[in-house]
Amino acid sequence: MKSFNNFDNKENATTVHNSKKELDKDRVGKTYAKITVEDIEKADEFWDILDPIYWTVDIYSSYEEYLNSAKDFTLEQRYLNAISWYFMEVNNGGHFQFFDNSTGIVWEDALNGLKEFGMEELAANFKKVVELFGGKIPFDREERWEAMDKMSEDFEEFLDKADSVVYDLYDYDYTFEMKYIKEHPDMFVFEGYYNKIV
Repeated sequence: MKSFNNFDNKENATTVHNSKKELDKDRVGKTYAKITVEDIEKADEFWDILDPIYWTVDIYSSYEEYLNSAKDFTLEQRYLNAISWYFMEVNNGGHFQFFDNSTGIVWEDALNGLKEFGMEELAANFKKVVELFGGKIPFDREERWEAMDKMSEDFEEFLDKADSVVYDLYDYDYTFEMKYIKEHPDMFVFEGYYNKIV
């Protein structure tokens, strides 16, 4: 009976060892982060909180893969990532670039995030742009291109005006985001490994 127990222990130890090897293999080249409520309460740097989400959430594939890649994050973290992409793209090349690039996949989360994070004027501005598409923008990039091609001649002029509203209202200092994060720190905690490309 004793030797049977030893056999079980050896088998369990081998299974645990093999599982650990697989886990270690999955972590190779990945960045580990632990972000606690206490870390968030003391945080000054927005990117310390965004980084794991930014590098994990897949905006380059299908909408289903986008949602699947975000499954380990809260909805608020997903919104944070979406509005970050929205502002980066609009600042760089306007709403046209945001929709034209892969980033357009996050349009709905960006709109909801702007509302949730208390950026009402920016949300209202973006909602007007969404309404140009009939209230629903394709998540698929090629379908979005087709929808943009079907727009009237004044589409780009309308987008330019929407761009100007963002440039006038948003300072790119992450004030709105950090205020919301600090008011809801438990929504932004994280512990795990992620692929950070540097």
